[in-house]
Amino acid sequence: MVQSKPEIIVALDAQTNSPLKAEICLSQLKPNTSFHEILDDRRHPLGIYNVSIARIIKKLTVCCARLEELFLAAPSASTLLAKKEGLIDYIELCLYAAAEHVDDLEAIARCFFKDERSTATSRHTKQLKSNMKPIRDRISGFTNAIKHSQSRLRICSVDFVQDTGTVCLHGFFIERFYKREIGPSPIFHSTERLMSVTSFLWSVLIYLFSMSDALCEFLRGMDVVEHGSGEIVPHSSLLRQCVIALARLPLYSFNDVHPFAKTRFIVKGGESARQEMRSNIYGSIMRRWSNNPSGFSGRLLWDTRGMERPRVSK
Repeated sequence: MVQSKPEIIVALDAQTNSPLKAEICLSQLKPNTSFHEILDDRRHPLGIYNVSIARIIKKLTVCCARLEELFLAAPSASTLLAKKEGLIDYIELCLYAAAEHVDDLEAIARCFFKDERSTATSRHTKQLKSNMKPIRDRISGFTNAIKHSQSRLRICSVDFVQDTGTVCLHGFFIERFYKREIGPSPIFHSTERLMSVTSFLWSVLIYLFSMSDALCEFLRGMDVVEHGSGEIVPHSSLLRQCVIALARLPLYSFNDVHPFAKTRFIVKGGESARQEMRSNIYGSIMRRWSNNPSGFSGRLLWDTRGMERPRVSK
């Protein structure tokens, strides 16, 4: 039997429950199950979670807006010039916020134990860390390389022309000094030579949902969630804005596997939401790629600032 892909459904118009399961669970905690008040004045678990996801979502939305400006201002690689200045900084901020989310979830788990020893020995805590590990590994690997191995993000751009539209697509690679040469990191780019910026941003949002599922499993295993509550926990306007900002960008991948290949992300909304998602950028959800298989790539341009002897793997 073929197992179907997991689904994420975000309703942009209806007043439905938050699509983040952990947000619902943390809103329905049983009384007196959290020890946050006696743990160095720690925030309520829901407060920790809301601050953490807001940090990621805000940075993602800003990065999307900056990237949309780049798509519109520079329709071809020849017109890029300095227009992509700062894009790397926004991507790195998204990375750091996503990496810190792991620490925030561990802080939430800590709230349900009276002391450190109980936290460390709990099978539920161990399972939470085990569930988070495969989700966090890629993002943690990127941030550790940037922070501790003097690696850098480098933006690559290439023109793509099809019968119904033209767009300049942007990707990135992790640069590293390796064997006396500067080039793509062999750790991250043995197969994925160039990663799509937009597919990476979608993967950060899907990462948030996967982490939510892991935390929700922990909370239910700890038996701290009330069952049968009929109250709606609406998703925040920040999440709505983020999904719209992502939907306005073109969907594509290079050598990387697009996150939609493993997860179905369904966006529901009426005419108002559709208008908000309309950016007129070729390849975006509201201006889809042509079904015609013919198309060609044009000039490839990558950022070489600070590279002594730039070499891009073929």
